Amino acid sequence: MIYKKLSFSILLLLIVCAVIWANKVNNNRVILISEDFNNLNLKYIELDSLKRNLKENKFINDSLFNQKFSFSTLETHINNIDFFDNSNVYKSIDSKINFQINEKNAIMFLEYQNKYVDSIGQLIPLSKIYKPETTYVVGEIDSVNLIKAVKVSTLVKNDEFLFGHIDYIFMDSINIYLKPLNENFLIKLGNISDVSNKLNRYKIFYSAIHQSDLFSEIKNLNLSFENQVVIEKQKQ
Repeated sequence: MIYKKLSFSILLLLIVCAVIWANKVNNNRVILISEDFNNLNLKYIELDSLKRNLKENKFINDSLFNQKFSFSTLETHINNIDFFDNSNVYKSIDSKINFQINEKNAIMFLEYQNKYVDSIGQLIPLSKIYKPETTYVVGEIDSVNLIKAVKVSTLVKNDEFLFGHIDYIFMDSINIYLKPLNENFLIKLGNISDVSNKLNRYKIFYSAIHQSDLFSEIKNLNLSFENQVVIEKQKQ
């Protein structure tokens, strides 16, 4: 009986030692950079620029990952690069580090800051290799107006007709204006309230009269009043 207990204890000790040794070997194993890293489909920056950034910050050395850093630390560093929204860094079963990186999605260009803005108001610097298709916003936009500009730009960008039709969006401290491409008038939306309805109202109006003589007489349109399109005609 004592012999069986002793044998079981020795067996259990050997198993524990084996697990500890295996974990130590696995933790000390060299972690390679996966070939998938080279297949990242980045738009705003070149892959070599990202590699250079990670090398300069000691995260990688050629094809090896610096194990002094945790994956979460590396993810935080990547997420802080202005072009990127979020990232996922993980080790595969073959001890290779893999990268998944999502870039920010620009919806408007902010003229006075000379930067792009994404759907939640994050600024995106200009890229040397990529120019996203966005709305163009002019005027000095503060933090409050930025939220309004994002909302209007999102609606315009997601509408095939409006995105091709609107040249730029102008905002002052009170009102929002749209300037149609190749037209001589401004569209006054007023404030941000019911803006989707205002844009739909303009589309219906444009479809109905853009080929009529009245259209050429328009100086400005005012959509700020509920369920109305007020026309200001050019002076004869």
